[in-house]
Amino acid sequence: MRSTHKKKTPTTLIVILSIILLSLGGVLLYTYLADKDTTEQSNDSIRTNPKAKPSSDDQENSSDKTKEVEEEEDPYINIQLATAGDIMFHDSQLKSAYDEQNDSYDFKQFFADVKPILSDADLTIANFETTTAGPDREYTGYPAFNSPDEVVDAIKDTGVDVLTTVNNHSLDTGSDGLKRTVETIQERGIDTVGTYTTKPDSRVLIKEVEGIKFAIIAYTESTNGLGANYPKEELDAMLNLMEKDKIIADIKEAKNLGADFIISYMHWGIEYATEPNETQIEFAEMMAEEGVDLILGSHPHVIQKSDTIETDEKQTFVIYSMGNFISNQRQETLGDGYELTEDGIILLFDIQKNINTDETTIKHVEYVPTWVYRHQETADATYTYRILPIDDFLQSDEIEAEYKQRMEQSKQSTVEKMIESPF
Repeated sequence: MRSTHKKKTPTTLIVILSIILLSLGGVLLYTYLADKDTTEQSNDSIRTNPKAKPSSDDQENSSDKTKEVEEEEDPYINIQLATAGDIMFHDSQLKSAYDEQNDSYDFKQFFADVKPILSDADLTIANFETTTAGPDREYTGYPAFNSPDEVVDAIKDTGVDVLTTVNNHSLDTGSDGLKRTVETIQERGIDTVGTYTTKPDSRVLIKEVEGIKFAIIAYTESTNGLGANYPKEELDAMLNLMEKDKIIADIKEAKNLGADFIISYMHWGIEYATEPNETQIEFAEMMAEEGVDLILGSHPHVIQKSDTIETDEKQTFVIYSMGNFISNQRQETLGDGYELTEDGIILLFDIQKNINTDETTIKHVEYVPTWVYRHQETADATYTYRILPIDDFLQSDEIEAEYKQRMEQSKQSTVEKMIESPF
């Protein structure tokens, strides 16, 4: 006899299992889709919200990539170098700057018109052709220069970074005056080169600007015979004389110190001569061969020509004399034929370093002719002195017509001696 209960067939079991699996799958699918939607909304917020901040790791990676792109696009460092010639203070200039009521000096007005040019440059160099031996000695001009400390304050205010202090007047106030001059300048944050308080370990001034390492060296051909008052070793410890062996050794040291660009300031030549002599040319060619990039001349008190010297390795720029930046030398004081002592020039060099090749070169040179303006309001008044960038003042109403004519002649004389920028 058979049982009356019926067994469930395999088909029924399959249907039940399928229903369970489908239900479970739906729950899992819903959870996955919900999580995915939340993640996508979060990601969309980071992309579209400008205030959303990436993680520090993302910032670092992004910064590194940006730097890499920038270096690939522009591997150059560019700076501007400004140079000027002789800075001198004669007796009438000292009187001009003196304030009797306060018993003090102020020379800033002398430089006010060139301050925007010099202060805008990344590195500015000029020649300091006086001493600051202090108030215990009389302040005097030619022939033995001793200027108040305030002259350095004015030069600092103008934007000068480096002063060459070696020239034929370095010993005008003796060894003590020479040393105090160096101290006075350095105390005001200006670097010096060429004279020293003690025998230097190195005669090469290294000045790094925006990643370009400049080496500055400086020498004088003469001490007006004053060097003979000192033993050779003592004289050598105080200042740099223009001797080939010393110059070559200093150039070699500059290279060993990793200099990208070598500048040589030379106090040389014959006073008032409008052309360089054989010694100037000989030394310039020697320095170019040894690796100097830029040669700047002073001492003649008039402007001499600029030129380039071609060597196997490079092209060296030289200006044999930059003339007087500020002085009382002029037609009125020296007589007819000495008008050129009123002339000066600022040279602006665009210097470029390729950080991939470490090559540093002059890319362009600009000339700014200057003229020393001296004016007396009344016969018993002191003179007013100003260094004028000529082009800026030829149309100025504040400059008298007679001075403008002299400025035009000065500019023409200067420009004729300058070669067009060869870079």
